Amino acid sequence: MMKRTVSVVMSSVALLWTTAASPAETLWVDAQSRAEQPDGSADAPFPEIARALQQAQPGDTVTVRRGVYRQRLRIPSGKPGKPITLRAAPGERVVVSGCIPIEDWREAGNGVWVTTLDWKPQRLFLDGKLQRVARRPAEGWWRSVEATDSGLIDPANLRNIEAAATGGEVRVWLQRGNTFATFPLKSLDRATGRLTLALDPVKDKGRLSDGDKYYLRNRAEFILAPGQWAVESDGEMFSVFYKPADPAGPADLARIEAPFFEGSLITVRDANHVRIDGLQVVGSRHMGIEVHAATDVAVRNCVVYHNAYTGISMREAVGSVVARNIVRQNEYGISVSFSQGVTVEENDVGHNGVDGLLVTWKSDDITVRRNYSHHHLLWGHPDNLQLYRGVTNVRFEDNLLLAGGQSVMAEETTDGEFHGNMIVGCGAYMLIMGHGNAGRYKIHGNTLAMAGYGLMNLTWKDYDLRENVLVNGHGGALFGVKGIGGYRADRNVFWNSARAVSPMIIATDAGWHRDFPAVQAATGQDEHSVYADPKFRNAPVAFAVLDSGRLHESTRDRWYLRGGAGAFRPGDYVEVNFDGLRRRVTEVEEATITVTPGLDERPVKGWLVANWAANTNFQLDLRLSADSPGAKLSATGGPVGSTLDIAAYQRGDFNGDGTRDIPPLPKELSD
Repeated sequence: MMKRTVSVVMSSVALLWTTAASPAETLWVDAQSRAEQPDGSADAPFPEIARALQQAQPGDTVTVRRGVYRQRLRIPSGKPGKPITLRAAPGERVVVSGCIPIEDWREAGNGVWVTTLDWKPQRLFLDGKLQRVARRPAEGWWRSVEATDSGLIDPANLRNIEAAATGGEVRVWLQRGNTFATFPLKSLDRATGRLTLALDPVKDKGRLSDGDKYYLRNRAEFILAPGQWAVESDGEMFSVFYKPADPAGPADLARIEAPFFEGSLITVRDANHVRIDGLQVVGSRHMGIEVHAATDVAVRNCVVYHNAYTGISMREAVGSVVARNIVRQNEYGISVSFSQGVTVEENDVGHNGVDGLLVTWKSDDITVRRNYSHHHLLWGHPDNLQLYRGVTNVRFEDNLLLAGGQSVMAEETTDGEFHGNMIVGCGAYMLIMGHGNAGRYKIHGNTLAMAGYGLMNLTWKDYDLRENVLVNGHGGALFGVKGIGGYRADRNVFWNSARAVSPMIIATDAGWHRDFPAVQAATGQDEHSVYADPKFRNAPVAFAVLDSGRLHESTRDRWYLRGGAGAFRPGDYVEVNFDGLRRRVTEVEEATITVTPGLDERPVKGWLVANWAANTNFQLDLRLSADSPGAKLSATGGPVGSTLDIAAYQRGDFNGDGTRDIPPLPKELSD
C-alpha cells in the first residue's frame, strides 16, 4: 500500500536543509548531484531546487540542470535591478512535477491491475499522457427522460444494465444553465432505470431537469480498453484499477503516476522582482505557477500543463509579464485578476478544460497581444478569452483566437480596445459584450469569421466599429444594434457566406435587414462599408455547429447540425474543430450530414464544422486577396481587417521572423 505520509516527509526534508550560502551569483541545481557537501557551485550543485532557493540572494540566478524535480517551490524576493531568477539550464528539459509514481500493482483479473492508496488520485498519467476514466456509455451521452428531486430516470439505457447498484459517479450535462457537474452515485435501480445521486439539498436544488444528458463513470467494472482506469473507496482507503496495454502490462505500470502535492507547484507570494524562465511545470492539484501580491515578476519560456486548476495565475500583480509560454491542458490557461500594468504576450494557450485567457476582477491597464488562444471547447461556457468584474483600460492586440465555445465573453468591463485580432470559429457568439455592462470599446482592424450564432452580441453602449472584416459563415444575422446607443461604424466588410440562402445581415431599431443599404439607412453608419465576399486567401465557404440538443442521436459519422444542413453538398470536404483532418460529405439530409472517415468517438459537445467545399487545403489564411473589396478600404487606402499570419502563429512564430518564439512542445502534448 502506498501512503501519503512517506512522500510528505521526503518533501519536508528538502525544505529543512540549511547549507551555508554560496558566494556565487549563479547557484546550480542537478537532480543527479552526488556531492557530499553541495554548495551550489557548478562542481557541487544542490540536488534540490528548494535548497538553492533558500540560499538565493537578490541578484542571484538559480540554474537547474535536466531532470524531474518532484516538489513545490516558493521563490523569495529580489530587489529593484537585482531580481532572483529561477531558470532551466539552456537547452535542457527541467520538469517541476506534482506527480509521484503509483506502485505496488497486483493483478485483479481480465487484464486489469489494482493498487491501494490512502489518498485519492484525481488523474492518472502514463508517460505524461492523461489516461481515461472508465465510463458508460463508452462514448457520447445518454439522455434522461425525467428528472426527480433525487436524480434522473432513463429506462431505455439503464434498465438491466450490467452495473453495480452503488458506487461511482455520474457526469451530468445540466440543461438549466448549460453547465456540467459530477455527482456521486448513491444507487442505481436497474428494474426502473432510476439513478439516485448524492445531491446537496441547497446548492443542487432544482439543477436537474428532464432531458439532461449524462454518463456513468469511475467504476472498475466499466474498464474495457487499455488506458482506462477507475478509483473506488471503502470509506478509508482507495483502490485504483488500471488496464495496461497487452502485452506491455507491467512495463506500463512502472510508468504510471498521479498528481499528489496539494497547492500550487511554483509560488511567488508577497515577493517582488522575480524571473521564472524555461521550466516545465506539470501535475499540480491546484495551479502550476501562482503569482500573488507581487511586483515585477516575469514568467517566460515555460511549458505549463496538466494542472488541475489554472496554469499561470497573476493575482494582485503589478508591472509583471507572462511571455512566450505554452499553457495547455490545464483547467484554465492564464489568469490575470486584481492586477495593474500586466502584459500577456506571445503565448500558446490551448486545449484547456474551460477558458484560455482570463482578465478579471478590477484589473486595469492590461495588455494582451500576439497570443494564440485556441481549442477551448469543453466544460462550462468555454471561452478563448474572458473578461469580468470591473476590468478597465485593457488592450487586445494582434491575437489569434481559434476554435472556442465562445471566442470572447466580456462583462463588467469598459474603456478597452480590440485591434488587429484574428478571431475564427466558435460555437455560440464570437465577441460578447454582455449583461448590459460591457461597453465603451474600440473594435478596429479585426477579422471575425465563422460563428455558430452571430459575430457580436452588443448589449450596452458606445462601440466604435471600424475597418473590420465580419463573416459569420451562414445565413444568420451577423449581429444586432437594436437599442444600442453610441454605435459608430465605418469602413467594414460584411458578409454571410457564399452558401447562404436569403441571408440576414444586421438587426437595427428598424427591424431585421437582408438589404445592406437598409442597414446603412437605419443606423446612419457604415457610409464607406460594403457587403461583399471579402475574398480571403484561403478559407471555408460555410460554417456550422453540431446541434447540442441532438448529440445523443449523432454518431461518429452522422451529425445533426444546428440550423440544418442547407450549406452542405455531397462531395464537400469538411474539418471538425479546425483539426486539419479531411473528411468527405457522403450524404446530406435536411438536418444531418454523413461523412467519411468519421470521428474517433461520438461527439461530447457541439463541435465546429468548417465546410471547405472542393478545397483540400485546410490551412487558414484570412488575410485579404489583392482583389478583395476590402483591400484598399481603410482610411489610409490599405486593407481592412487583421493582417495576422495564422500559419505563423500556429508554428509558434509571433513576430514573423521565421523562427519559433516559444519552447518545443513536449512529446506528451504533441502526439
